[in-house]
Amino acid sequence: MVVYMKSGSYGQAGGAFVALREGRVQQIHKREERGIDRSNEPFVIEKLVRRPGLVVVQRPAFEQGYTNHLREIYPQWGIAVSTCMDKGVPVKHPRLRFDHYVDLVKVWEDQEYIYVEDMYVDVLLYERSYYHIIDLEEFGQAIFSRQMSLAEARRVLDNTQRFVDSFKRSRLSYQVWKHKYGVHRRYP
Repeated sequence: MVVYMKSGSYGQAGGAFVALREGRVQQIHKREERGIDRSNEPFVIEKLVRRPGLVVVQRPAFEQGYTNHLREIYPQWGIAVSTCMDKGVPVKHPRLRFDHYVDLVKVWEDQEYIYVEDMYVDVLLYERSYYHIIDLEEFGQAIFSRQMSLAEARRVLDNTQRFVDSFKRSRLSYQVWKHKYGVHRRYP
């Protein structure tokens, strides 16, 4: 389902109506320590860092087993990398045991918010071991039900392939990938 927001409220871009896919868009306030999650629930932002090609958001943990959730968003790559943190140290997800969770995303902003839209495809990263691409059935259903244009679908697939290829060239290490490609905007 697509929700249209009136100009002046969430989703404004140049005074025009912007479609926000219900349950898919996270909103990060640029100047206040708050955001609105995909489930339309407010959350506290503990740390927000913006640099060219990178937005970093730290917030309280979603579940027990770690203290904070760190999300590094790379708009030019179309990805957002989530890491569980416990007192400032990266830890494996308490239930699923992955090191990093990569959402394929679309990012845009207006004067107040940065919008991060989940584009269905996700990649689980197990540091220096392997990766697992998930949620392709959701992606296919979104295309089939026309919740996503073919142009958006192609961009998601291109971004997925580009990220996975560069991740493999980084010895299956997100830390190596981050230094080699992430902030330096070096494209394969």
